[in-house]
Parts: sequence; C-alpha cells; structure tokens
Amino acid sequence: MLKTPVTVLLALVLLVLTAGCWDRVEIDERGFVIGVAIDVPKTSQKAEQRKAEGEKRSRGKARYSVTYQFVVPGKLQSAGGSKSTASGQAYLNLTSEGDALFDIDKQLAGRASRYPYYEHLKVIAISDQVARNDHEFARVLDFFLREPEMRRSAKVFVTAGKARNILNVEPSNEKLPVMYINSVSENSVRNASILPETKLGDIHEHLLGQRSFVVQRMMSAEDRHEVKLEGAAVIRGENSQMAGALGPEETEGLNLLTGKFRTGNVKAEVKNKLVVCDLTMKKRTIAADVSDPQHIRFQIRIEAEGSIGESYAQSLDLLKRKSVDRVEQAAEREIVRMTKAAIRKLQRDFQADAMGLGANLQQNHYKVWKQIGDDWEKGKRYFTQCEIQVEPRVIIRRTGTVDRSNR
Repeated sequence: MLKTPVTVLLALVLLVLTAGCWDRVEIDERGFVIGVAIDVPKTSQKAEQRKAEGEKRSRGKARYSVTYQFVVPGKLQSAGGSKSTASGQAYLNLTSEGDALFDIDKQLAGRASRYPYYEHLKVIAISDQVARNDHEFARVLDFFLREPEMRRSAKVFVTAGKARNILNVEPSNEKLPVMYINSVSENSVRNASILPETKLGDIHEHLLGQRSFVVQRMMSAEDRHEVKLEGAAVIRGENSQMAGALGPEETEGLNLLTGKFRTGNVKAEVKNKLVVCDLTMKKRTIAADVSDPQHIRFQIRIEAEGSIGESYAQSLDLLKRKSVDRVEQAAEREIVRMTKAAIRKLQRDFQADAMGLGANLQQNHYKVWKQIGDDWEKGKRYFTQCEIQVEPRVIIRRTGTVDRSNR
C-alpha cells in the first residue's frame, strides 16, 4: 500500500487524538495554595546541625520562613452554610524554612499529602523585616515570577511584623483567611487613603525597569478576626529594598499625585469647622519644564468634583455661591497639604520616585531622559532636586440638604 500525503496526515491526526492527557492530575489530588507568607526565621540554622546532616552544598546568604495556606476542599461546605469550626477549618497553614523558596517548595513534598499547586494563588505577603534587606524584596519574588503555574494577578503585600500572622486571621464572614484579605485589598475604591491593590505582574515591570514603586502595607489588628490596610511600603528601584512606609494621609496624597485617587473624602476646614467633601477625580495632568535638566520643574494639575458629605459649620450657608467657593478653596488647600507631605517624604526621606515622574520624562522628554536617567534616583539624584508644584481644582456640584435650624 502506497503512502500518500493524505494517509500520513490522517496518521498524524490519529496520533494526536489518541495521545490522551498523559500529564493529567486529578483535581482532588492537587494541593491548592491560595496564600504565601514570607518571614525571617526566629533562629538561624545551627552549624552543628548542618554538620550532622552532612550538608556540604553552597547556601544562600539569607534564610526564610515560608508559610503556605492550602485549601481543604472537603471543609468548604458546612451544615446550613455556616462557618466551619476550628476543628474542621477549610484551610491548612504549613511553615517551612530554607535559604531558597524553590527548595522550601520541594520540602513540602515530605509533609503535605498533596503537592503545592499555585494557579489559584491570591496573596503573597512579605514581612517588612525581609523587605528592608538589600535586594531581598526582588529575591523572594523571583520564584513566583518564574513559576509557570503562577498568575500575574496575585496580590503582593508588605506586612508590619510577621507576615504569617495575617494568614492566621479568623474572619467572621469568610471560611478562608486569604479570601478575606483579598477582598479587603480591593476596597481602595471607597477609601482614598488605601493604595490600589499591587499585583505581581505590575511589580515585575517595576523591577525590570529598576523604578521605585509602592506596595500595599498590611498589619494584623488587635482583634484576631480582622486585618488592617494602612499606608504604603516604598520600594527603591536601584536595590529593590524597602526604604520606609507612607502613612494614610501621605498615601492619599500619593494617590492624588499618581491619578489613582478614585473616590474619597477630603476634610476641609472652614471657619475652624470641619466640612467633609466626597470627591471623585476627573483629571490629572503632568507638565515638565526641562529647560534645565538638572533642576526640572513639574506642574501637576488635579481636577476633582463631588458633593458635601458632612458639615459641622452650621453658620455656613451652603445655598450661597460664596460659601461653596470657600469650601472648594479649603478642599484645595487640603489637597496641597497632603500631596506636599507625600512629596517631602519621597524626596527627602526615601529619595525614591514612587510618583512615576521619571517614567513621565522617559515617555515625553526622551532626549533629556537619556542625559539624566542614570542619575535620576542614584548618583547625582536629580529627583531630589526637582521642583514639584501641585495645582488642584475642586468643584462642588451638590451641597445636599442644608440644616438652617442653628442660624
């Protein structure tokens, strides 16, 4: 029988169809990891122990304590839909130590009945004790960036204190701590002092470009049933090291500067009384004067509008245009104050361009950037010498119901 091209093609198609799923793993055999916490070990490994184990191979400079949160699928459903009890919790936290996350991952094969599977990973928490070490922030993320199963949408946090503590939280309305943490991180839409969620893919771009950036900062609350997002951790681009942390108001100022302010409250002071403005950002533009490359001047215009959410200034007649103008001007002054606080912290204390001004120069003034780029955040540090002017414009569209009883 002569072999024709059609016969050969048919044979190839049959080979594909009959190959089957040779590498298939049943879903009930996978160890779904949804959260990872990276800490500094309590005690370093003793030299005597290494000698007893006959370890002669080279080791890394740092050691890590890594906690993995596995899902226990059989415990996700409980009677009446209520939360599982502690004896039947729907997750399992396992902690191992080592000098490489790849090695620690392999260690779990000797402890867990199911090998770690990362495709559903939601949260990576890094202790500030780890992040403050030179280049450590990038080192601990290297494993996750190379892992083929990893999703780049996984959220990254820097924690105040032990990172494993947030995986031990016992939320009242969720069976899995990581799902509760994941939801909390997305609430920046309602609170402007919360940094928008920081995803692994975005961090990878910053690391490749050696640009400074900020990461959501989380801490354990006094109540074991909750965690708290507060401020932002600033990571230097030159050495991927945590330079420090911004407070809530400074974080809100940074969100205004970067255009990540969506909706939020700005507390204005009128006649020594508090007026709360509920604002939405409409526009943010950056203009740069590069006539003197060593002393660049930035002009950041911020346009926001909204309504008056609350007023303690009873003597202020909000039915009059003049009174509304005073509230708008007071809100603008508050925006200038918050943004200046963030600028001062980044320029003087941290010397880290987490505002993205260097990226703006690279995109819009490339010739100038070629001259000063290498000295923007290091060397001569032109970022610390540039002038940044903030020009806000606030428009109050709705004053709401006015209480005239005390006038």
